[in-house]
Amino acid sequence: MTKNETATSVEEFLVWRSNLFQGLKARKETIIELLEALSSNQQAHSVVELSLNPLFRRDYNSLYRGIQEFLPTQTDPNYEQRIETLFSAVSRTIPPISKYYNLFGIDTTPCPRPFAETLADKTFIHYPNPIKGNKPINIGHCYSVVCALPDQIDTEKVPWAVPLSGERVPSKHKGVNQGNQQLKKIWQSSLFSDKLSVLVADSDYSQKDFIGEQVKHEDVVNITRVRSDRVFYRQFIRDPNQAKTSGHPRWYGDKFDLKDDQTWTETDEVHHVPFTTKKGRQLTVTISGWKQMLMRGTKNYKMNNHPFTLLQIVVRDQERNSIWKPMRLIVIGSRRDELSLVDCYQCYRQRYDMEHLFRFGK
Repeated sequence: MTKNETATSVEEFLVWRSNLFQGLKARKETIIELLEALSSNQQAHSVVELSLNPLFRRDYNSLYRGIQEFLPTQTDPNYEQRIETLFSAVSRTIPPISKYYNLFGIDTTPCPRPFAETLADKTFIHYPNPIKGNKPINIGHCYSVVCALPDQIDTEKVPWAVPLSGERVPSKHKGVNQGNQQLKKIWQSSLFSDKLSVLVADSDYSQKDFIGEQVKHEDVVNITRVRSDRVFYRQFIRDPNQAKTSGHPRWYGDKFDLKDDQTWTETDEVHHVPFTTKKGRQLTVTISGWKQMLMRGTKNYKMNNHPFTLLQIVVRDQERNSIWKPMRLIVIGSRRDELSLVDCYQCYRQRYDMEHLFRFGK
């Protein structure tokens, strides 16, 4: 790096450090020294061992107190300002976005703690078990994480995700409800309000109590995977020559059952995208789209007012054989038509970068 580039990087780092310092509630110096110790760590295998780092000038008691007390709480009179300052510090770690939208991902990740006898609010969590026949469960905590997914062109296709918010899911709550609270803070931040925001999530977030909350934000488009047994409906279009009848207006048209292809109507749009795997295998992705689809709503969420685009993704080899099960996505939001079907598929593929963040973080 040249002297000018070094000076610019140092200046940006000092601004980031200042924003982070101002956003902390308490134990500010302790947290800054802890981050410096963590960044220069080469041999510590536990949190308490970081207190032995020469950059951490306090004892191990201060380390734990700093972790417990540094986050601002909603009872803090400067809570909103501190959260905005923390978001400002985090946003400086995200490379400049070359696309016309910001890409975010949300997911939950388990943290098993079966042997922590005094740990509060432990509950059963979903945890994959490699032994065949065993139930995929464990005991511990579950965390909801929202990440910014940088442009892969800028990161040279490195699976990189920048965590924006991570909160523990209480045992009496669901991960989708905790995610709604986290996303509400992010959408209200002025740092991400200048562009269209695209949120990608797995099938757990295709529930009405999550999608129904997210469609309230006009500048947010949700791309969510759905299970193969879901039932949707075409939007009902009344014949202009048909006389109006009394009673409740009809909202839903023909049934669209993902398990029964006999109920499927003709696709509105189809794209064929060839690509080559890292091992040189030639594959073709077929993306089929049905527009103006509807799902059944509830008393609290009138989903008939929110049509979406349904996507089916099929990957085939050179012999035209399907090599994986078809994947279905729904794209919902008032600005969903600004994204092409290929954009939607590429956005969802980038969601898997979060798994590398979870593995690294743990």
